Amino acid sequence: MPLSSAGHEHRTAVGRPSTDRWSAVVTSTRLRRATATDAEFLYSMASDASVMRWVGDGKPWTRTYFDRRFSRALATTDLDTPDLPMWSIGVDEDVVPVGLLSLIRRSDHVEVGYWVHPDHWGRGCAGHMLGQVRETVGNLASVATVARGNAASRRVLEKAGFTVVQDGDPLTYRRSPSS
Repeated sequence: MPLSSAGHEHRTAVGRPSTDRWSAVVTSTRLRRATATDAEFLYSMASDASVMRWVGDGKPWTRTYFDRRFSRALATTDLDTPDLPMWSIGVDEDVVPVGLLSLIRRSDHVEVGYWVHPDHWGRGCAGHMLGQVRETVGNLASVATVARGNAASRRVLEKAGFTVVQDGDPLTYRRSPSS
């Protein structure tokens, strides 16, 4: 759903929520496959310094770089092929997009990454998206890396049952398929 769709017209001039409805905790987040129509929503996060601070080199993505990554993700249809990203969009109860869940098949696990749009920070969206990973990855462990200084993401992973398996910077978290 594009940003101009239902729900997003209730924004303040600085793009922050203008009603209490937006600050409420999300009771469920559903995942759906990313489609070409999600490009602007995803680019709004990829080009946002506050979102990208903890991703890769910490810099916002250029449009060209985003388009290349997005095209690659759209071409991935399953987790059977190693090293190709499969992107899903998290949507809230009102079917408003709230974030991205990225899954990449590695040899013995699935690498998990996630972004949540700043308008939805603190609502529990990342945790809900991570809660649905098991349905997709089956019997594979899930692994995520997070910068030591990213306390919010560390809390999300720990609440979702991930534990630290490599204590460095970045930290590596792992969740077995049975936990």
